[in-house]
Amino acid sequence: MYQAGDYVWPADLPGRFLCRVAGAESFRIGSGTSQILKLEPLEGPWPPGTCLIRLEGAVIRARREARSAARRPTLRSAPPGSGRRATG
Repeated sequence: MYQAGDYVWPADLPGRFLCRVAGAESFRIGSGTSQILKLEPLEGPWPPGTCLIRLEGAVIRARREARSAARRPTLRSAPPGSGRRATG
């Protein structure tokens, strides 16, 4: 079962585009349970605010490496005069 905050790749796309599960709704089918997932793409060709909807069987759970890459902050260079000096 998926929960909000999990990271997945939609399996039906031609490439691996990392997404975060924004919501998961469970429902009964026959003797089992299934989920409809609302996904927020973190990569790919979609404009900001795009939401993808997939059944849980149409996604692949992302590994920890993908999760940490998604959370890794972007390094910025120090602005001039910030007090950092070059060492040599």
